[in-house]
Amino acid sequence: MPTYILGVSMSNHDRSAALMKDGEIISAISEERLDRRKKSDGFYAKNDREIVLPPLASITYVLQQSGIELNQVDFLVCGRSIKSCKKELLKYVPIGKEKVIEADIPSHHLMHAYSAYGVSPFYESAVLVIDEQGHHVGDGRFEKVTLYHSKDSKLELIKSFYGDTNNLSLGMFYDIFAALIGLSEAGVPSAGKLMGLAPYGKKREYWGSLLDISRNGDIHINLARLDAFFSNILPFRKGMEEKSINSIQDFLYKYVPVDWNTQLAFDLAFKAQEELEKAIEAISLLLMGLTDSNNLSYAGGVALNCTANSKFKSHGWEDVFIQPAATDDGVAIGLCYYCWIERLGRKKSCQLFNPFLGKSYSNDEICSSIDKLGLLKYAVTVNPSESGAAFLGEEKVVGWFQGGSEWGPRALGARSILASPVQPLVVDKINKNIKYRESFRPFGVSIVPEEHSKIFEKNTYVKSLSPYMLNLAKAKGVLKEVRHVDGTVRFQEVKKEVQPLYFSLIKNVGDIIGVNAVLNTSFNVMGEPLVETPEDAVRQFLLSNIDVLIIGNYCIEKDKIPEKDILSLKKSLFDSSAVNLMRLVMSLEAAGFSNEALTLLEEHTIDLEDWNNRDKEMYYSFMLRQALKKNEQYKKKSQVEVYRNELMKMMNYPTGASLVLEAMEHSNDKNDVEIATLLSGVANQYDAYKFFKSLYSNKK
Repeated sequence: MPTYILGVSMSNHDRSAALMKDGEIISAISEERLDRRKKSDGFYAKNDREIVLPPLASITYVLQQSGIELNQVDFLVCGRSIKSCKKELLKYVPIGKEKVIEADIPSHHLMHAYSAYGVSPFYESAVLVIDEQGHHVGDGRFEKVTLYHSKDSKLELIKSFYGDTNNLSLGMFYDIFAALIGLSEAGVPSAGKLMGLAPYGKKREYWGSLLDISRNGDIHINLARLDAFFSNILPFRKGMEEKSINSIQDFLYKYVPVDWNTQLAFDLAFKAQEELEKAIEAISLLLMGLTDSNNLSYAGGVALNCTANSKFKSHGWEDVFIQPAATDDGVAIGLCYYCWIERLGRKKSCQLFNPFLGKSYSNDEICSSIDKLGLLKYAVTVNPSESGAAFLGEEKVVGWFQGGSEWGPRALGARSILASPVQPLVVDKINKNIKYRESFRPFGVSIVPEEHSKIFEKNTYVKSLSPYMLNLAKAKGVLKEVRHVDGTVRFQEVKKEVQPLYFSLIKNVGDIIGVNAVLNTSFNVMGEPLVETPEDAVRQFLLSNIDVLIIGNYCIEKDKIPEKDILSLKKSLFDSSAVNLMRLVMSLEAAGFSNEALTLLEEHTIDLEDWNNRDKEMYYSFMLRQALKKNEQYKKKSQVEVYRNELMKMMNYPTGASLVLEAMEHSNDKNDVEIATLLSGVANQYDAYKFFKSLYSNKK
């Protein structure tokens, strides 16, 4: 009888499930792919009892995909960051208590370590985990960096470093910079955006070091030191000049974030990346010295920083493997390997990790999804690799949906948006017209192995990172249209034996454009996660400006569908999605697409009575910012006052207060300007505003 192990990651972000059969991962998926909410967090994290629900949809998915029932699972291994989760899991998952395993705390980093090492191509390997925070261990301390080593499957702890409120983790450090540059995604600071912005900056010699590296290898990042740094650079919020910084959230309360599209923001991003790379190098060399290993396995959220990862070879590592789902979703796989190796005493294999762990949908299922929206009459059957290459040769943007979905955040040719990498201004086209992303954000390419010498300047890339879009290299002029500002390109190497259809597509494209490569970005728009099902793909295709959808053996060209049909479908598809309208609006605004955000709001019927306070606050904040910018449609003073007053009714924290005060300072009413100063220290602003307003009126 086979042994089944179910790994369940229950962190308050990036929940996931993975299923192992006899030591091999046969299915895995992140909850966000199924509930269609990026990072799959929110409602369960806002409860007084701090309830975190298990990823029930993911659990059901991996069991169904593998054709087994929950009672056939031999072990369910659960884990989350910060605290224990076994008790909560047993409330929601109908499985015998004797089958449920949770490792002793602290073990969050151990599960990250197994997530990388377990599927790495190494028996012997040093293992590194760096993230924002793992388990809390008392006295305010938490896991921040952990070093392991394995000579034969079981991991040996080498060294642990703990953070606290005065000694931040590298993940926290990077997040603070992202937040203060106004870079976020799904409501949290975006490390990926900060990494993409960093090459636009330059070093400012008078900015001193922000971290200390101790003799034992610990990285010290002090809150007060960061506060002193930003106090000389960023503007304070009204009345916050003397505020003490006691947590990372306090930075946003004290300082006004800088616009990302400024030289100051570029240089701050450069600084953050420089400090991060310095710290990682010190940790990397320490680990190498302590283990005398040539191989590195690496996981944790910081491990997705491709720029830093590209330096590992220069540190002296011969090969490096990074868990493709390096954040907490990857922990589900680590939980399985922990059970297999430490609890059952088994060995791991060293075969190439196949990240295509999602379900493959049949052409009948795809046909049904197309037909549900009345689009079957516009769909034709094609040879996907031949037709896809022809469209890319015509400089069309193609939505590509084939086979089982990828594990991790990077599109790898199963759920991808594709374009020709030699098409003029292709990066601007996709950023501005399809993804609605910040203009500085780069794209990756998928290539075939024999194309390296033609595309890249030197063979300095790390071999085991190549299949997973985690490699970075300096590109030659043939890829000048997709090179980042620093001359690099992130790339994925596609092997014929793993992805025969995608490999064939790239070769066919090469016959047309002269280089065996395609621009490859994730198939997700309008604030949704990467598409999972055929229904997701068709919806995203219609909601976006993608030219062509090739899904299974079917092809739909956008310009063959009457515009009136597309418009009628768009609103119903958006309304039926899990996308939060105001989060999307705020995201568009932050990326520089305020007009598109206004248009999106105008296309929807706004009924604020049915909205929660957070969405209302975002709505009034956005509309007030547009009014202050004196957009023609919203510049009337009465509109400013309406948005300002409504916002004041619900503002209880300084970020919104600052915007209200700015609006009052622009008022033609001298009293409002004076009241603004008084309001800076008042919590219930609208009541205070009315009170002080009446005082001034009576004074007259």
